[in-house]
Order: sequence, then C-alpha cells, then structure tokens
Amino acid sequence: MYISPREVISLKVSELTGLTFDFSCGQMYHHGKPVESKDIRIVLLEFIDFISKKKKPILFGHKIAAFDIPILMNKFRQHSLLSEFMLHICGCIDTIKFARRKFKVKDIGNHKQQNLVSKLLGIEYDALNACADVTSLFQLLEHFEYSEKDVFPFNAALVTVSFIPLIRASYIPKLTARRLAQSRLYLKHLQLAFNRDSENGLKSILSEHGFNAKTVTSFTKYFTCTDE
Repeated sequence: MYISPREVISLKVSELTGLTFDFSCGQMYHHGKPVESKDIRIVLLEFIDFISKKKKPILFGHKIAAFDIPILMNKFRQHSLLSEFMLHICGCIDTIKFARRKFKVKDIGNHKQQNLVSKLLGIEYDALNACADVTSLFQLLEHFEYSEKDVFPFNAALVTVSFIPLIRASYIPKLTARRLAQSRLYLKHLQLAFNRDSENGLKSILSEHGFNAKTVTSFTKYFTCTDE
C-alpha cells in the first residue's frame, strides 16, 4: 500500500524509489505510472484490520527490531492507534538473527538481506521496492530454522528502556535487559512478584523464563534499595 505524502518527495528519494506525487491532483506515480495511495491513518487502520483477522499474527522483517518497529510504533502512536494495534499483534521475528546464527561474515560477506538473497537464492531484486523486499524475504525463510523462542514482543524496545535505571546502576547488563524484554517480562511484572513474595516471588517468575539465581539476586537488591 502506498501512503500519500504530506511533504514534497525530494529528488534524491524519487531517484532511489521511483516515487513522485502530484499535490495538485493528489496522484502518486511509481516510475511514471499512476498508483493508488492513501492517507497514512487509513493505511494503519487497514493494517490493523488485516492482522486482526489472523490467528496469532507475527511480523517478520530483516533488521525489523532496529528499523521497522521503531518507525511503526512512532506512526501508530502519532495517530493514537498503538494500543489498538497491540491488542492484535502476537509478536515479531527479526530474520537477521537467523543469518547471524547460521553464517559467519567471512563466509557470506555480510548479513544484509540483499546479499543473502543473492548468495542463497541466486537472484537480484530492488531492495527499495517494498513488495520485492517482502517477497524475497519470504523465499529466504526456507533457508532458516526458527521457533517460538525467536519471537519477541512488538514493544520490546520500550520494555528494554524500562530497565535502564538498573543498567545504569550496574544491577543488570544490557543483554539481560534485552532478554527480559524478549521474554515479555516488564519491570512492573517483576516489581509485583517481589511485592507479593519477595525474593521467592522473583525466583518463581524469572526461573520460569530461564534466568539464573544471579539475576534474581540483582533484582532483589534493586527492589530492596528502591523500597528503602
């Protein structure tokens, strides 16, 4: 789906994407051919409607955690639709993890999608064309193995941010914060567990998600100091 721009598309962007927009008549063009475009709010609502009809929908994307998700979150938030979207999305999978897990840089060159598609599928495609990008990623998935453990929440970045006070105070490292976020464990969940049964409460919820005694002790110290 093409989104009608609210600002003039720069010449550089038009050269890269082939997209232009005539504001006098509200018409978008792709390499000179007219294409349908819609207001971004309508597109976001249609996207929500699309995933709401799926059973446990999961978004796949290459570098989706660092690139696509922050953009999507920002747009959903701008149009007061983030909460509605969160009601329907089950999680996300970043395919660059599979590439890094399976191939070393010295063997593959780099983990960019365009390079992987070229090396593994033997085809070239326009990486700036969204449809071609999605189609090639779908074909690329046949070369990777993944499971539910690779699924992380759509708002994992925000969840990770909630642990910044602990990271700055050296209670936990950044890696642990990311693991907690991917396990869908919010700081408020851990606080609630601590309030209910102190260290035993934390041990129960953290061990269930594969975290060791050291992490339990770190959070116990943090919440104890916070209470004081």
